[in-house]
Amino acid sequence: MRKTAMTLAIAALTAVAACKKTGENEFQVQTPNVDVKTDTTTIKTPDVDIVKDTATVTVPKVDVRKDSAKVAVPKVRVTKP
Repeated sequence: MRKTAMTLAIAALTAVAACKKTGENEFQVQTPNVDVKTDTTTIKTPDVDIVKDTATVTVPKVDVRKDSAKVAVPKVRVTKP
């Protein structure tokens, strides 16, 4: 388990170290070649626009009533001897 986690951590670190940002939505990635050299590829990432929208949600109507009940409670009287 620890060897797998360590291997994945090293692979992720290597992948991040081989990338650099070259512009808006562009990254340059170094990829290994069949020879011992590395090749550089530019990857364009998509634009993401976040827009707030409103939605109508139907909520059930809940009627809350205060209910009371009479409960017989014993009274204890203590007299001194």
